[in-house]
Amino acid sequence: MKKTLQTRLTALALVTALTSTFTGSIAFADNAVPASTTTMKSDMRLAIDNGAIEGYGDTDYRGANPATRAEVATMINRAAKLKSADPASVTFTDLANWQKQAVANAVAAKLISGFADGTFHPDAQVTRQELAELIVKVVTGGKLPNVNENVLNYFKDSDSIAKESRPYVAYAVISGIFSPTLDGNFNPTAAVTRDEVAKALKPILFKVVDILTTNDIHGKIEVGFDKKRNQGQGGIETVGGIVTDFRTVNPEGTVVVDGGDAWQGTLISNTTNGQSVMDTMAQVKYDAAAIGNHEFDFGRDVLINNIKNAKFPILGANIIDTKTGKRVDWTQPYVIIEKDGLKIGIIGFATPQTTSTTKSTNIEGLSFVDPVPLAKELSAELRAKGVDIIMVTSHLPGEQNQKSAEIISELADLAKGTGNGTLDAIVGGHSHMRVSGIVNGIPVVEAQSWLYAVGHIQLFVDKTTKQVVSSNASLLETYTNLTTADEKIHQTVEDYKAKISTKSSEVEVVVAEPLGRKSFRFDKNGGVDRDGASQLGNSITDAMRAAEKSDIAFTNIGGIRADVDKGDLTYGEMFEVFPFGNYNVTGTMTAEQIKKALEVTDKYTNLPAIQFSGLKVEWDSTKPLGEKYSKITLVDGTPIYVDGKFNTDRTFKVTTNDFMATGSGDGFTVFGEVKDWKDGAIMLDAWVSYANSLKAAGKELSVQDDGRDIRLDLK
Repeated sequence: MKKTLQTRLTALALVTALTSTFTGSIAFADNAVPASTTTMKSDMRLAIDNGAIEGYGDTDYRGANPATRAEVATMINRAAKLKSADPASVTFTDLANWQKQAVANAVAAKLISGFADGTFHPDAQVTRQELAELIVKVVTGGKLPNVNENVLNYFKDSDSIAKESRPYVAYAVISGIFSPTLDGNFNPTAAVTRDEVAKALKPILFKVVDILTTNDIHGKIEVGFDKKRNQGQGGIETVGGIVTDFRTVNPEGTVVVDGGDAWQGTLISNTTNGQSVMDTMAQVKYDAAAIGNHEFDFGRDVLINNIKNAKFPILGANIIDTKTGKRVDWTQPYVIIEKDGLKIGIIGFATPQTTSTTKSTNIEGLSFVDPVPLAKELSAELRAKGVDIIMVTSHLPGEQNQKSAEIISELADLAKGTGNGTLDAIVGGHSHMRVSGIVNGIPVVEAQSWLYAVGHIQLFVDKTTKQVVSSNASLLETYTNLTTADEKIHQTVEDYKAKISTKSSEVEVVVAEPLGRKSFRFDKNGGVDRDGASQLGNSITDAMRAAEKSDIAFTNIGGIRADVDKGDLTYGEMFEVFPFGNYNVTGTMTAEQIKKALEVTDKYTNLPAIQFSGLKVEWDSTKPLGEKYSKITLVDGTPIYVDGKFNTDRTFKVTTNDFMATGSGDGFTVFGEVKDWKDGAIMLDAWVSYANSLKAAGKELSVQDDGRDIRLDLK
């Protein structure tokens, strides 16, 4: 019997430090590294070409030299085209003739002043906080910026920033005027170079588009906590605060998009089929979102209804109806928005991996095609409509090598397959990785998951041609002390929390020790977590087997989504571990099929990582694929595969989840061979019942390595 998530929830009695490009980020990802450079012009060349900077009578622009007060005043005068003032209006005694006009203009514009002794100190070096004040005064028309100074909490030396400079520095940091330092300090009194001034001039010379991105929220709209930093982190109210900070600085040019998998994964979201996420995203005022594979988890009807009722476009340009060969009619391929006089086209893509990472019955009759040809086609269509900037928000996964900074996977494939002005920015998702950099001249980002980071792509656009002339990509941290939470969004989250509080806080069992998803061998196998049995995998599959009274139980490691702390284990916490609403299915398998299931390797580690109960196995990772297992028995010793021989005398009653049973989940095609699957208990219910039985017996939940999974090459 086909079940929707809503019916399963009803059964539950519920309604369940540094940027990678070292540019423009208000707080920076710890594990990012410098990315490959873009083919676009350097900041210095852009400033030169736009008449803001001149050389010293030759082609040497001396970018590494400290910038002087007279030089900076001259550069700003040229970049901002300051109103001409009478040179005689300034009476500084130490100005050279070439300096007088620019200084007079800057003084008249109230950007800079001299000293009490009648001097200007034209050759004095300009500090970082002084440059912030000069640039920001130009951008704001001389007004004191109204800006959230919490962003300065990122810097370890925040207290050393002069009080009168703090609003200007905060504004400049959010604007991306300053590159962060490796040591996490702002260094307010450090001298700036001519190169740094050239970079700081860009918000004056060009239109700026700030693209803020999220992906893989998975219903995690509540604020989390980073135990290592002892600091609140994430939460949609925090993201709302960051977006507000950017809109304060760049009210006409801020774009907010999401890369998919927004609403599946937490009790506060799943109980309403994602409505809590949709409502809070609407409060943030997202401009667009992509369709992730888990958007199908509640059933296609729920997805279509959510798209229909959303207050922002949810896009899927590459979702094709296999019967007609045409794009489905319940979502749109792109949306055109206008920001600061610029027409911006946003194309949405799902990942082609959706076919193997989503329950097949929910995507029956659909295909998810290669986005590269479509990107070219739709880009041409959008350009013909007069669109100036074209970006993609997608659920395409990315990965980034932390040593070489190389970006790979579908996110990079799209950038490499287009280029040449096709796309100006690409946002990804799905892999839950921190990715930021430039690929084929295109800035790309993926911002981890659970709102624990926000992607930031910054585009600088020529005011006349409306073409992107410079770009960068980075990641922003979402620690709660770096912004001010949006109070209205906070209240919305609290209202939804109140609706689920009674069930969520119900204690199901006491946990004796922290339980995790890492392999029991984690400390012996070089720190590989997806390598055979784990604590939570053992507990969950034991519960599955007990609920269905089967010989064997299997589940995929990717379906176990959170670790468990020691102490009281609540229903809400168990839901966080097991959020997808899957249910047990039980059928008959042969010994050969059981071995095939065990032999499937994890795509991240190339090691068997299936979680199981009812078996004892021995295997060797050095053996070829399909030949790794040498001994497989039931826990009572009944042979399944021993000494190269299969037990052909009997079959086995096997329980797995409905996702894997389709044969298209995570590569476990062998389960698709089973013809007698019968639906059983909701997996979360089975685990809760298992925990309750321990509690009723006066026992705690404790999971030790019972030897069910022996890896011979590490023995």
